[in-house]
Amino acid sequence: MSVSLRLLLALLAFVAAPCLADSWLPAKPETYLSPDKTYRVRVVPREIESALAYYSDKVHKREPAGGPKGQRQTKATATIEHLGPDGAWAKTWSGSLTNEVAPVLVLIADGGRYLVTFDNWHSMGYGPNVVAIYDDQGRLIRTLSLNDVVPEEYVSALIHSVSSIWWRGEPHFGPGDTLIIPVVVPKETRDGDNETYVDAVFRLSDGALLNKASPEWQSAQASAARVAQSNRAYEEKAKQAFIAPLLGPKENTELAWHDYLREAFYRSTPNWRDDSTSTTVLRDPSDPEYAASEGWVRDALLSLDYEHGTMSFASIAPFDYFVTRLKTILAEAKPGKLKGSKVYIAAPASALPMLKGMFAKTGAEVFVFDPQIPIPQRQDRLNQALSAQ
Repeated sequence: MSVSLRLLLALLAFVAAPCLADSWLPAKPETYLSPDKTYRVRVVPREIESALAYYSDKVHKREPAGGPKGQRQTKATATIEHLGPDGAWAKTWSGSLTNEVAPVLVLIADGGRYLVTFDNWHSMGYGPNVVAIYDDQGRLIRTLSLNDVVPEEYVSALIHSVSSIWWRGEPHFGPGDTLIIPVVVPKETRDGDNETYVDAVFRLSDGALLNKASPEWQSAQASAARVAQSNRAYEEKAKQAFIAPLLGPKENTELAWHDYLREAFYRSTPNWRDDSTSTTVLRDPSDPEYAASEGWVRDALLSLDYEHGTMSFASIAPFDYFVTRLKTILAEAKPGKLKGSKVYIAAPASALPMLKGMFAKTGAEVFVFDPQIPIPQRQDRLNQALSAQ
C-alpha cells in the first residue's frame, strides 16, 4: 500500500482516534559546545509567527512559510566561535544552514573541524537534510536524507508520528573524524524505554557510510524487513476492513467499541469530511475503573460546560444494564438540555423507539447503530481512499 493511501485511510477511518502525537516547543536560539569546550556554535532559528501559520503557508505553497510579513530570511543561521587563551570568544565563521526553521540537534567537533546538524524542527526524519555536514569554513560537505542512511523498506518499518519519523538516538563523534549515529532497529514489539540501536558510522570528510555491510547492519535490516512485512499485512487487513460492510466489534473491548462508533458514524453521515462525533463507552460494572466510565457518560449528557453537538455511545456492560444507567442519568436532565444535539447509540434497531422515548424531554435526535446490521462503506469515501493508491 502506498504511503498516501496509508495516511488517508488513517485519516478517513480513524479521524478523532488517538494517534501517536508529537509535542514540539517553538524553535529558539541554542548554543552547542564542542567536546573539549573550546568551540561553540550558536544557532538562531528563522522567525515564524506560529506553527499554525507555518503549516498553513506550506499547504498554500507560500514561502518563506510562517514568516512575518516582509521577511527575507529563509533559513536558520549559525555562528561559530573559538575560545582564545585570553578567555574571550572570537568568531570563526557565520552563515546560513540548510534548515528552513531550525535543526533539532547540532554537533561541533573539536577544533571546529566539522559542524553537523540533525533533522528539521517539527519534522524529524523528513527532508533531504536529516544530516548536514559542514567544514571548518561553513562550506556544506554533504546532506543526507533518511534514505541515504537506510533503505526505503527500513524507513517504512520505523515508528511514524503525526509529523516525524523516530529514527535515531543521540549521535556523537567517533575516532578518526567519524560520526556515529545510533539508528533505531525496528521491532514488532516496541518499547520506547528499551529501544535497540545499530551504529551508523560516517566519514565526515565526504559523508560516506562506512559500515553498511557489517553483520550488525545486516541483522538490523533483516529485523526491519520482518516489521515491514508485518506492517504491510496489517495495512492490507485495515484496507479490506475499510472496504467491507461494518459490523460490531468481534471483541467486547473499550478500544474496539470506540473504533466501531467512529467508523459507523463516518459511514452514516453524508457530510463525513467535516462532521465528527465524541465517543463514550460504558465499562462493565465489574471493572475496577467502571465508575469513571459512568462519569464520562454523565458528563457527555449533562455537563453544563459541554457543547454537545454530536455524541456516540456504546456499552461493554449488558445492554439492559446500560439502559438502566441511561435512564437514571437522563432523569437529571433539564427539559431541552440536548436540543440540537444528535445522539447515536450502539443498540439493536428494535430498541430505537424506547431510546427515543428516554431522550424525548432532552430534545436530542436519537439514532442507533445496530452492531448486527452491516453498514456499507460510503462510495464517495471509498473512491477518495482508493484514488490515493
